[in-house]
Amino acid sequence: MPEYTIHINKRKINSVEVPKSAEVEVGDVLVLKLVNHGAPLHVSVSAVNARRYTIYLHENIYLKEEMEFKVPILSTAPTGTFQIDIITGYGIVKETFNVTVIDRSLELPEVLEDIPNGDETEKTNYGYGLILALLIIAGWAAYVLGLMYFGAVAGFSSVILLTIAVLIAWRRQP
Repeated sequence: MPEYTIHINKRKINSVEVPKSAEVEVGDVLVLKLVNHGAPLHVSVSAVNARRYTIYLHENIYLKEEMEFKVPILSTAPTGTFQIDIITGYGIVKETFNVTVIDRSLELPEVLEDIPNGDETEKTNYGYGLILALLIIAGWAAYVLGLMYFGAVAGFSSVILLTIAVLIAWRRQP
């Protein structure tokens, strides 16, 4: 929760010192710390053009010393800017600052060393390539033997070996 300090009665009676701007994430809470350096007084805090960003619009506060004032930002709020007015002296002194609503930042893990390289995965796949090559060679050898000797066993075994080779290749494709 970002916190911004607003000083009241610091320079003179009813003086207001606000931050230049404020920034808060969508769904977060903007905390305004109101600090009174003088006699107790009434302070109005108004969120101008903020209906898209917060349910808070206006509050009249009796400020003795200091207090925290929270402005919740909607989780469905768009990115953009609205204004907050701080008013003292029954409307005589008014200071305004902009509040920028930004998207919630994503934290990406910095542990990239755990991700394996493409080289390591290729080394582990050599066994499948060798098995695939041996099955294809055995299947063609059985097919040629089946043609030369007209044997049914060699012909069927070639079909079986080549089918297994195709299934392994199909299952291992990326």
